[in-house]
Amino acid sequence: MLRATLSQLLFIGLVLTGCTRSCGNERQAMAPEKVVESYLNKALNMKQVSEKDDLAQYTTGRLKDAINAASDETITNAYIHRHYDIESYAVIERRDRTPRETEITFRLKYKDLGVADQRPTDTSAAPMVQTENTVALIKEKGTWFIRDVVGAKTSIDFPVSQESEIKAKAGVISQPELNQTQPPAENPK
Repeated sequence: MLRATLSQLLFIGLVLTGCTRSCGNERQAMAPEKVVESYLNKALNMKQVSEKDDLAQYTTGRLKDAINAASDETITNAYIHRHYDIESYAVIERRDRTPRETEITFRLKYKDLGVADQRPTDTSAAPMVQTENTVALIKEKGTWFIRDVVGAKTSIDFPVSQESEIKAKAGVISQPELNQTQPPAENPK
């Protein structure tokens, strides 16, 4: 009976070791673009504060320090209570700085549905956010990590109700009177 237990323990240990190695190899095989995509996927779909550890696995340096230092309340407000309807994601540019340093610029377009208890019932009323970010990645021990956000541009388009839309009528709106002259100003002496 004891031998069966020992062999079972050895088998489980080998399986776990093999899984850990293959899981690590999968992460090592990720291209920088895939690391950024995976990070965003985790960030935009978080359900629990403990998932911030998953975000940290894709980061290093200042970004990792910022994630680890963030309070549970900050993580909850920034990731868990906010909801997004992703319209599109695209890598715009990759700039290899050195063999182990690169920058990825990506565009993310989404509707910000707000916090859970204040979501609009009609998602067409949600603001459309388009953000273009550049992140710096570094390769450490064969694996790519996001080190820092080095550039960001964001635009937000708020939907306008029909009542507040400005509608122009066809034709000339007004024509200035060009033939009118004003009397000359008096010159004080």
